[in-house]
Amino acid sequence: MIIIKGNNPRKIDKIWELVKKEHTGKKIAIIGYSGGIPHNFIRAKQIPAYETMTMQSTIEDLTRFLKETKDRFEAIILYIDCESHLIESIKETTKSYKEKFILTVYDETIYEQVID
Repeated sequence: MIIIKGNNPRKIDKIWELVKKEHTGKKIAIIGYSGGIPHNFIRAKQIPAYETMTMQSTIEDLTRFLKETKDRFEAIILYIDCESHLIESIKETTKSYKEKFILTVYDETIYEQVID
């Protein structure tokens, strides 16, 4: 899992740089909270976007999404800017899947990439 920490909403540009290095973009999905995904950027890259997550049930929503889309994507961007305390739960939820995951985490630092 690649974790992107920061508080700049334009960090999607940094995420796209990572995606371009390893994937074509055709088998990538981005999921997030309702109204949280920068759709103008996503449309330009032609990535399917799913706003199916809720802050109250992040782990349950993620589990359901992964079961419904199993083996459809080679990478999934979790554009949710979650709190740091959710990282371990999300890693546990995604560990049995073969897809590569990129997770955004809200952090006061400007931008930091962590490969875990």
